[in-house]
Amino acid sequence: MTTTTTTTVEKEKIKRTPRFKRVAKDNIIINDRDREIITQVHRHRFLTSAHITALIDGSQQNIVRRLGLLYHAGYLDRPREQISRAAYGQPLVYGLGNKGAALLAEHLDLPRAKVDWTSKNREVGSVFLSHTLMIANFMVCLDLAARKRNLTVVWPDDVLEEMPPRNVRNGSPFKVDVTVPKNGQDVKIAVVPDAVFGLEEPNGAVSYFFLEADCSTMPIVRASFEKSSYYKKLVGYWTAKETGRIRDIFGWQNPRVLTLAISKDRIQNMIAANKDMDPRKTGFRLFYFAQARNFTVDDPDQVFKSIWLNGRAEPSSLLD
Repeated sequence: MTTTTTTTVEKEKIKRTPRFKRVAKDNIIINDRDREIITQVHRHRFLTSAHITALIDGSQQNIVRRLGLLYHAGYLDRPREQISRAAYGQPLVYGLGNKGAALLAEHLDLPRAKVDWTSKNREVGSVFLSHTLMIANFMVCLDLAARKRNLTVVWPDDVLEEMPPRNVRNGSPFKVDVTVPKNGQDVKIAVVPDAVFGLEEPNGAVSYFFLEADCSTMPIVRASFEKSSYYKKLVGYWTAKETGRIRDIFGWQNPRVLTLAISKDRIQNMIAANKDMDPRKTGFRLFYFAQARNFTVDDPDQVFKSIWLNGRAEPSSLLD
C-alpha cells in the first residue's frame, strides 16, 4: 500500500509578487474605477491602501488586488521609504506612477509635468512621507465625513480657480506674505499652508480653512523671532487676516486655521503661544487645534465633532 505524503508541497516555496519591485505583467485594461483610484492618489500625493478602499466603492479585497496590478503595470508607485512601515504591518502607501500621470493628462485633461515620478517617489524621505500622509489622512476623513452630511469639499484646485487673479512667479500660489513690526524693525513673514480647502453647504454657503500638519519638527517659540517657529507662523496668519491680506489674495472674510498636532502637550503649548501674542492674553478663535490621531477612516465623522480646541482652549467644531 502506497502512502501519499505532502512533503514536496510543504517544502515548495510559494512565490509571491515582490512588494517593492515591479514584475512585468500583461497589459491591463484601465476601467473607470482605476481612473478614480489614480485621480485620488494624484490629489493627495500619497495614500495608503486603507485610504483608497475607504474612498472607492467596491470590494476591499478586489480593490487591494487591483492596486497591485496598477503598481506592477506602472500606473501607481510604492515609495521605498515605507519599507520599514510595511514590515510592521502598516497598509501599503501608493503614489503616482509615470503611466498614471500620462493617463491623467490624456483622459482627464490634467497637466503632465515633465516629472519622472518613479525617481521622485524614490527620493522621498521619512519626514516628508509622514507629513504628507498626516495631511492626506485628514483630507480623506474630511471627504468621507462630508459625503455623509451632504457637504461638498472645495479642493485646492477649486480654491485656486476661485481666487482673484494673481501673478505668482515662483513658489506656492497659496503663499501669503506679510510684514510684522518686531523690536522696532519690520520683519517679513511668508506663510505657506500645508493645504487649503472649503466646505460648501447645500444652500451654497462656503466656509474656508487653512490646514497645518505639525510633526513636532519645529520649535513652538524661539528666542529670536527671525528664526522659524510655530509662534511666528501664528503671527503670520493673524497679521494676514487683520491687515486684509487673506481677503485680497483669497477673497475670504473669516477663514479658520486648523492645526493637526502629535500630542495634547504640543497643543497646549501652541494655545499658550496664541494667547501670548494676543494683547488681551485670551487667545484668538481664528485658530483650531486637534490631535492627528483622532481622525481615522473607520470613524471619519470625528472631523466634525467638537474635539477641536480653539485659540482660547474652548471645544469647537468645524461646523460652528
